[in-house]
Amino acid sequence: MFDKSLTYHKSARGTEAMATRNAALTPRLRSMLILVDGKRTYAELAELGQLLGDYDQVLTQLADLGFIEPQAGAQPRATGAAAPATPAASTPGATPAAAPVSLADAKRFAVRLLTDMLGPTGEAICIRIEDTRNAQEFMAAIQKAESMLRQIGSAQKAERFAAEMASRRPQ
Repeated sequence: MFDKSLTYHKSARGTEAMATRNAALTPRLRSMLILVDGKRTYAELAELGQLLGDYDQVLTQLADLGFIEPQAGAQPRATGAAAPATPAASTPGATPAAAPVSLADAKRFAVRLLTDMLGPTGEAICIRIEDTRNAQEFMAAIQKAESMLRQIGSAQKAERFAAEMASRRPQ
């Protein structure tokens, strides 16, 4: 059963379903599954998932189908509590010291950042980023995402995205 006080992440089945575009995932389920990252609280997922309709039902269905599961060692959290902000997110323009980043970590960060900025409307570009197989493809997808942000009239978001991604280039 879905426990609203825990933090959830994609299960192995959920990760595979995203990679293979599993037919069991309706567009609403897929959009919500993109938002589930193991860091967001129920309240954060509910806020981002409002455009999907009954977000509670969608999250419950994802849990019941085995696409999401409680984060390992997850402790119940107040559903209204916000996740702690990262230094880069709390200080505009701040970039952490560049450290080697794996392609998988860079993908996760980029998808989370775009999802935070665009919600479910960023699904197509998030899928493109998730499907990259090497650093060169990843950087091309990141440039496309930045361009898309500019085209939708959000130069500020595009600049923030570019600045945060500059320190997280995959090795």
